[in-house]
Amino acid sequence: MMKTVNSSRAWTLTALAVLALFGCDNKSPDGGSPGTDNSFKIAGAEIHPSIKQGDTESIKISVERGRDFHNSVRLEAKAPDKIQASVDRNLIKDGDSPEVRVKIHPQEDAPLGDYKVRVTGSSDHGTPTDLEINVKVIKR
Repeated sequence: MMKTVNSSRAWTLTALAVLALFGCDNKSPDGGSPGTDNSFKIAGAEIHPSIKQGDTESIKISVERGRDFHNSVRLEAKAPDKIQASVDRNLIKDGDSPEVRVKIHPQEDAPLGDYKVRVTGSSDHGTPTDLEINVKVIKR
């Protein structure tokens, strides 16, 4: 006897397969010299984490360099009141690992809801860029 899968579950499995196959990146606009190979972007997953009040979540981001971009990139994380955000490395030199972790910590009394954490990347030459990370604070 053959079993059938309900359509919502089939759609969910299909969506997950597409995400696994193609990825789902959230990328900043170009920094450095936009529109050239002397630029950089900050990339992170498009996943929007739900974080309980008082907990800490670590999210991986990376600095993607254009072929001719060899400057160091300084990173800074900013978050709304009652939410703390920081990067585990704030200076990424050419040749360093491009991966960085952003720690996000809503305080115990942080209001519930959706928020944006902004990671700014800048170099000594060119335009800075911002990556927005959407997070949802949920009840502990």
